[in-house]
Amino acid sequence: MAKEAGALSRSAPFTPSGIVADRPLVALPVGPLAGLVVLFALIMTPLLGPLAVLLFLAAGGLMIATRLEHSAQAAARYWPLFLLPLFCLLSTLWSQYPGVTLRYAIQLGITVLVAVVMAVRVSPKLLLRYLFGIYAFGIVASALFGRVRDDIGAWVGIFGSKNAFAAVASGLALTSLAVLFDRSAPKLLRLAALGGLGAAFPFLLLAQSTGHLIATVVALGISFLVLATRRVGPKQKMTLLAAAFMLALLLAGFVYFYGEMLLADLLRASGKDPTITGRTDLWAVGLDSIRQHPLLGIGYQAFWVQGSGPAEMLWAMFGIKARAGFHFHNMYISNTVEIGLIGMAIELAIIFGALFALLRWIVRSSAPENAYLLSFLTALLCTSFAEVPVFFQFNISTVIVVIAFVHATQMNEVWRAKDGALPHE
Repeated sequence: MAKEAGALSRSAPFTPSGIVADRPLVALPVGPLAGLVVLFALIMTPLLGPLAVLLFLAAGGLMIATRLEHSAQAAARYWPLFLLPLFCLLSTLWSQYPGVTLRYAIQLGITVLVAVVMAVRVSPKLLLRYLFGIYAFGIVASALFGRVRDDIGAWVGIFGSKNAFAAVASGLALTSLAVLFDRSAPKLLRLAALGGLGAAFPFLLLAQSTGHLIATVVALGISFLVLATRRVGPKQKMTLLAAAFMLALLLAGFVYFYGEMLLADLLRASGKDPTITGRTDLWAVGLDSIRQHPLLGIGYQAFWVQGSGPAEMLWAMFGIKARAGFHFHNMYISNTVEIGLIGMAIELAIIFGALFALLRWIVRSSAPENAYLLSFLTALLCTSFAEVPVFFQFNISTVIVVIAFVHATQMNEVWRAKDGALPHE
């Protein structure tokens, strides 16, 4: 049984149950190549600017069109993922800025569609190596050509902000550990992964992002735990996961009672405002909006719009002269403001659906790519209390969450069916 699980985890991507693999229009491996372009465009958006969206749409459209029937079947099979963009689209009906909501909801739907198709066209192992290579490129380019913020001395690299740079450094750390433990990877690639793991933390420190640093350490611990249990049977692994869950509950209780005091001390030690640079003021405005529109919100991405009274007030309060690129620094508040408790429930169902499906598969296979996806979800949840990592259009985190959901779901389906996989590119 364990050998069978290992064989499944090392194979090419599985065609999900009920999806018939049609004949591709071209003989080239369009799916993997287009997937590489999609990932590069999303991660390098600050460097590429508007060209990133064009590359994403061109590569994603090509990937869908070359196997149109297969793409349509994949979208139909994973229809629950489209409930979110559909609800965002419906929010146009009550949005304060319907034109803005309509445009971004359509773009979110396209992003989810491309992610679903990529999940069934690009193997998880290849996805991991792509991400490692792109994150490594971003860090090397930042070291050679990047810049430092004049005001606080934090590195932003070739990216637009220190948090964006920190996210890339965190991504390099998580992918490096997984590639390092991938025995099927070439030795030079694993050696590069060792170097990437060693370089990631200095750059995280240079970015001065306490949240990303803590999230990365926690996520690496989870990843290492998964990788360390590759030779452990399913029952023992379930016991370890249960113990880890109980430990998480104890830590959650400790943070609940003492977290505010510890966070204030940590922020003072790192030279930051104990009020988290005024975010409590942001949260108060967001919570007030939620009280006024609890179930449906004010419309997808209809808050931070020029001309909106509350948004203009907050931009002025925080000195945001560009009047753009700002948020509530809390995923739960920010997204509930826009799409209400109903929309937030859909988002959490997607995230935790991916998480629990992945945990179920990890019980059978502790493959490096599975460990990476679990560590990614862990880091995302850790940063969700201070950032807004998902869900919006042309966003790498949104794409990886969708891929994790599809990958884990289809692997569990194949295991249950035990009927093998249909051919892929």
